[in-house]
Formats: sequence, C-alpha cells, structure tokens
Amino acid sequence: MLREIVEKLNPIVIDKANRNEIAKILKTYNSPVYIKDVDGFEVVGNLWNRERLAKFFNVKKEDFIFFMLKNMENLKEKFIIDNSLRDLYINDSSIKKWPIPKYYKNDPGCYITSGVVIVKDEEYGYNLSIHRILVKDNYLVIRMVEQRHLHFLYTKALKEKGYLDVVIAIGCHPAVLLAASTSGDIYFDELKFASTLANGLKVFELDGMLIPEAEFIIKGRILDKLDDEGPFVDITGTYDKVRKQPIIEIDYLLRKEKPIFHALLPGGVEHKALMGLPQEPRMLKFIRNTIPTVKNVVLTEGGCCWLHAVVQIEKRTDGDGKNAILAALAAHPSLKHVVVVDEDINIFDINDVEYAIATRVQGDRDIIIIPGCKGSSLDPSAEKTTTKIGIDATVPLDKKDKFKRVEE
Repeated sequence: MLREIVEKLNPIVIDKANRNEIAKILKTYNSPVYIKDVDGFEVVGNLWNRERLAKFFNVKKEDFIFFMLKNMENLKEKFIIDNSLRDLYINDSSIKKWPIPKYYKNDPGCYITSGVVIVKDEEYGYNLSIHRILVKDNYLVIRMVEQRHLHFLYTKALKEKGYLDVVIAIGCHPAVLLAASTSGDIYFDELKFASTLANGLKVFELDGMLIPEAEFIIKGRILDKLDDEGPFVDITGTYDKVRKQPIIEIDYLLRKEKPIFHALLPGGVEHKALMGLPQEPRMLKFIRNTIPTVKNVVLTEGGCCWLHAVVQIEKRTDGDGKNAILAALAAHPSLKHVVVVDEDINIFDINDVEYAIATRVQGDRDIIIIPGCKGSSLDPSAEKTTTKIGIDATVPLDKKDKFKRVEE
C-alpha cells in the first residue's frame, strides 16, 4: 500500500544511509525522500505537505479545508474488512532491528514519530492519535499530553483493568494520518473519519480491534508505570523538556516481509502539516458561529502550523475583524498570533498577508493584545502564561474605495 503511494510521489532516491543520517537527509530536501537501505530496511520521509495531500485527494489546496470539514461532518463506516491482510505480516523478535531514527544528537534514543496509536473503548469507540514514542531496551515510553483524549482513555482503563491495550501502526495511508491528527470531541471516531476520507479503508481484525493496513505494527499495553521521556525536538524545532511519561510494554511485533519505514522529521514540513491542517476545519467551523461569512483559515508554516493563523472573512459590519480575532483564539487555544484579512488577500501568500498588515493596519486601532493567557507548551518563549495578539488587517467599510487595489 505505502509502496504504491510513495512511487506516485516521485521521491528523491538515496541508495544507502544509517539511521543517524536520516534527519540530515530529510532536512536537505524539502520533498519526498526514499532511502533504499537503512540497516537492511527501506525508509521514506517528507511525504506530505498541504499541496501533496490536496493532490492525493484530488482537491485544490485552497479547498482542502472544506474537503476535511465535509468528511468530518458526514462520517461513514466505509471499512473494507479483509482479514487476508494478516497474511502479509510476519512476526518479528526485536524492535531494535527496525530502522527507527535517532533524529538529533541530543535525543535520548531512537524515536517513533509517525506511529498511529490506536485504542478502542467500549463506551467511546476508536481513538487514533499520533505521539512521539521513545524506544528503550525492551519497552517504549510515550509522550501523552494530559488534555488529550488518549490520556483520558488511559486513566479510565487504569481504573478498570490496570492497563490500556494499544496498537501502534507505522507506515499508514494518509487518510489515517490525517484522522489521527484531527481533534474532535471524545465521541469523535477517528477510524470512521479515516475510512470516510479514504472512501473505503482496508482494515483487518487483530485481537478484537480493526487495524488499518500498515507497514509495521506494535501490539502492547500502556502501563501504570512511568519513565523519563525527552528531551526531544518538537514542532518549533527546539527541544522540549524531560518528563515522566507512561511505559508501553510490547506484547508482540509484526511487519511486512519487505516493509517501508515512515520517518517523520520532528519540526519538519511534514510534522507541521499533519499537526496544522486538521485543526483548520475545526477552527473554521467555530469561527463561523461568530462570523458566518468567514471564507478560509490557514495555520501558517512560519508559525509552525500551530502558533500563527490567518483568517479570511467577508467583512459586513464594523467589528467583524475584531470578533474574528477573538473567535480564532478561542477555536485553537494554542494559537498565539492571528491576522484577519479581507477576501482580496491571498492567505496562502505570506507576502500578500504582509501587504495587508502594511497598508491596512494602525497599531493603536487595529491590534489587540491579551496578556496572561493559557498558551501552547510548545512555545519556547512562553512561561506560565502567554500574551496573545490579534491583528485586524481588514479595510474599514466606509473607506473601501481608498484601499481598492489597481488591476489595470
């Protein structure tokens, strides 16, 4: 499955590398990379950004947010249950043999960064999410944010039976990666979302769970035990701190006979895309409650696809720009700075956004500063709280002719 997808991406081909060279190679090229031999395995990276995802799903990049939103609101169980897929896998004895990279020199070890963590709860259904996972001698340590749904299901399972059953799938269809990166409420079933995005997702049964086809599979249990995790490079390209995090005990390992390992570069373009793109439709829907004429939302790459957003609106009344700012900050609590622009500004062109700021903003009138907010733990400049800023770069309704851009 992944092999056919990678071939269509026309990747740059590297003959051979060791696992400590993978990050350098991925940072060198801002396009898909295929490494033929890393410790006897094939490795790919830099697979997905906004443009490649839109092309894969046959959608214009400007409309990708609406493609995501439409499918989020119309979930369908389009599973293709094919238990013969289980025959594609062989048992493996040691995860240490897998080409799991050590990305940067100060990393405490090798990290799984593209693994989709799959759990099933009788009350809430399937939950898919992506977390960084440190490989220790014979167990794993998973970074689990307390506010996220996996942690909620983990604490629930600890009370019920003392551990949480988990499957980690590496080398998945992009629909699975997008679904696992999407934030819904606790009842939002990411496996259904993946099947809807893919318009038919191949899955097979494994220990009572439906598992999407992948290249590598880890079956384990998240225990009520902790170990050090970190420091590790996160989306800002800076090191996160060391924390005590839950241990995953490995029950067994499966892989395809000739698998391809997906290395997701921490802080790279693929990391940013998979974190940011799935947040945009949720933001659009939330902002629409306040500004029905919101046209589009983008989390910018320069803002790590997490801390900065541009919101495009059709301004109908005075104050719409300011209200859009407040709605955007509420929609994505990690957001730090947001710019609101008119329909004539191309929000995918940062120079056009800067033009709007340069020609349509007066600091004392159009900039909102909100100190003392709960922000993102990924922001290295934040301390206990963060200061959030909104810039209203929309044209005053009574002066639209003054700001009209000459076309001829």
